Order: sequence, then C-alpha cells, then structure tokens
Amino acid sequence: MTVLNYKCPCCGYSKPTAKAFNPSRKIAELKRERSKSTRKIMRQVVSNITTNIPSENELIKEYYFYQGVSKVSDAVVKYGIEAYTNSNSHYKGKGFKYLTQIILNHKLNKNKLKEYERRMIGKPPSVVKLKED
Repeated sequence: MTVLNYKCPCCGYSKPTAKAFNPSRKIAELKRERSKSTRKIMRQVVSNITTNIPSENELIKEYYFYQGVSKVSDAVVKYGIEAYTNSNSHYKGKGFKYLTQIILNHKLNKNKLKEYERRMIGKPPSVVKLKED
C-alpha cells in the first residue's frame, strides 16, 4: 500500500495534524458508487492493466483512474471499457490514462461514431405494414 506523505522537499516539514492520504480507502468509496455489474467490469480491466503493464501497477494510478471517471455514468464507463478490451490496448502498453480518455471523450465522439457505424453497417429496413384483404 502506498501512502503519500506531503512534506516540504527543502526542509522536510509536514503538518502534524494532517492525516496521511490513503488511496485504498478512497478507491473503495468510489467503487461503492457504481452498480454491481460496473464494479465487476472495472475490477477486471484494472486487473488486466496492472498485470500486463508493470508501470501501471501502483495504487495511486488506480485511484486517479477511479477519480477521473467518478462523474461519468455507468453506461459510458461500460462502453469505454468494452472498446478498450476489444482493441487489446493493455497488451500495447496503454494504461489507465488511455482508458480514462476513451471514457471521458465518448460524449464528444458519440455523434460521429453513430454516423460512421451507420455507414459501415447500414440502417435497418423500414417496417412495412401489410394490408389485409
């Protein structure tokens, strides 16, 4: 567990009344705000990132990820994680910051993504009502 001590780099002074920052407690609080299915998906992707990217295996980086996506809805988080895992980005060395940006930029890119998806797949046929004789 990493606990950050906020000390002055020059003299080493730290406030005696300040509590030490505990990222694991904050992570638990941020996880509780999510639904059960979203927590499961987030736990899986965090596990993939921390096992496959050694530089991302720090508790504070995990905390920054959870904090960064704390104001985003569960549906957008699920979409971003699905896009991240489908592209196998954790094998390419892309970690928490990349995933956070996928999730945060979904709102900006949503309209263009719909347009391109419609071009690739096409639109469904219209419903035709048959007249009965």
